[in-house]
Amino acid sequence: MSGKSHNKKRNSLLLYEFLVRTISNSLVEGDKKKSSEALKILRRYYKPGTNLYKEFRLMNSLVKTTVSSEHVAATILKEARVVVSSIDNDSLDREKSLLIKSINHTLNEENFYDQQVPEYRIFATVQQLLNEWRSNDKDIGKLASYEDQLMHTLTTPKEQVQEHMITEDTTGTARLLMKVMTKKLNEKYQNILSEQQRSLVKAYALSSATDDPTTVRLKLTEIREGLLPLVEESLLSESHGQYLGTKLTEVREALKDENVETIDDSTITRFMLYSRLQSELESKE
Repeated sequence: MSGKSHNKKRNSLLLYEFLVRTISNSLVEGDKKKSSEALKILRRYYKPGTNLYKEFRLMNSLVKTTVSSEHVAATILKEARVVVSSIDNDSLDREKSLLIKSINHTLNEENFYDQQVPEYRIFATVQQLLNEWRSNDKDIGKLASYEDQLMHTLTTPKEQVQEHMITEDTTGTARLLMKVMTKKLNEKYQNILSEQQRSLVKAYALSSATDDPTTVRLKLTEIREGLLPLVEESLLSESHGQYLGTKLTEVREALKDENVETIDDSTITRFMLYSRLQSELESKE
């Protein structure tokens, strides 16, 4: 593994990020087949125990960690070199080659490797540093430059991502999925959806990413329990016409019959409409 140039197709952290973005974008766009294929690839090749997973974990830690001093940062770099030396380079190369082959043949996405990643520079720096540490023909100048850049990253406070739906129990993959998906949803729907509707869509996305419907069921129940009293109050006020009264009665009965145990696209669509009605009724109070 040469440390002389950066190849983004063999960057463990970038490939992981590309796969996660493909999964999240596909989920948002409703392409469950592509999302499922990309998730299978991620789970297969980034499986604990593989050399690829070992390198990914090390790189991710170096990018995400913040320390209080350069002395601590230097200690971390020293420990990281020990971890790098414990990784089987030949096996790692084979695993990366198989991963790339799987991505190319299964996803067959022309722009897969051209996805924009804000952290690209530091991801590239860390991979190049690891490659230099492994190299038998080290470039001292580049090695010093990479280590200096990483020292700066380690001692620079990271921006904290606030996402109320992501908890300490959420897996690392789901956390990254939701970070990407939340950004995409906000960009796509910020001028269309209410805060409650965006929250519902994010909860649905989270349930798809983690196979855990708990959060989205709570959101559905919250909308149902919030709308029912408003509908009842509106019906009692008799300030509406016969047509609107009939429709409100239909909504009330439909809400009572809603089963939040069954969650699919049609369920989410109905509750998006319920949420809009709730906003309209609240604005008339």
